[in-house]
Amino acid sequence: MNRTFGERVDRWMLKKVFRAGRPILTLRLIEARRTAADIIRYLQSTWRVHQVTDGSSWASFIPRAAGYKLFGPDAFPELPRVVEACLAVYRKHESVLTPDRVVNKKYFYNILTIEDLREHPILLNFALSRPVVEAVSGYLRQVPRLHSLGVFFSDVNDTIAGSQLYHVDGDALTQMKCFVNAWEVGPGGGAFTFVPKAKTSGAMRKAGLLKTLSDADVYRAAPANSHVAVTGPAGSGVFVDTSRCLHQGSRAREHSRLVFQFQYVSRPDALISRPQGVVVPGGHLLVTRELAKGMRLENPEAMMFVG
Repeated sequence: MNRTFGERVDRWMLKKVFRAGRPILTLRLIEARRTAADIIRYLQSTWRVHQVTDGSSWASFIPRAAGYKLFGPDAFPELPRVVEACLAVYRKHESVLTPDRVVNKKYFYNILTIEDLREHPILLNFALSRPVVEAVSGYLRQVPRLHSLGVFFSDVNDTIAGSQLYHVDGDALTQMKCFVNAWEVGPGGGAFTFVPKAKTSGAMRKAGLLKTLSDADVYRAAPANSHVAVTGPAGSGVFVDTSRCLHQGSRAREHSRLVFQFQYVSRPDALISRPQGVVVPGGHLLVTRELAKGMRLENPEAMMFVG
């Protein structure tokens, strides 16, 4: 893969500045370099946000101070169809969901394929629906980019590794992920669990970027009663800034979990591109303009949030 000069600079900053213990500074430097390199697109994303949010009741749906918003199965009219699509995808792949399946994370991996997405366009259409894009744009205060989505399966497990430990995502300085429970999630079901933005201190955020944190370390700084577990019936879920909220999930000790997840990132973000053609087994599906153009998109302004 031939990297541009800017991409080489980004990787150098990750290697030198991040590893020197300055993760937040690293993200700021990468995003600043990318802003300068494409200042027109950045300005457009901040100018055009008013077209999306002005007069919208959804623009304040996700409180900026909290960094998250829980919702029930009746919050969006599309949720019953989203759940139905996830269940259909699960039934299609259920026979091959074996413990020895080769995937990037045994405890949390995507089973949705591009063919599945074309068969169930409601998944992409919900992620790009007017209420969702208005809510996310209102929180991020710009026209963000839908980066990825997937239907993620967590089998019953007794591990505690990787993203099962508390951490903060380093994809951007701020972003928004949505998790929709496709099955009811209760105790022992591996619920996505996080510390609200206001309770995630700067020190915790820095530590959560540099490495995963033990429960004991987290509880000393943020007592268990300040954590939020996304439990509830099928169709319930959360919008959460995983760049600002310390979080963990997939500790499915008693029951398997199935969730629909999609991710919006700011423009620019700090994502490092992989070589073309490289696919991580069980990884999320990237939402590209090519993919979206081939879909039946219900929101006429949906392409504004892709690519």
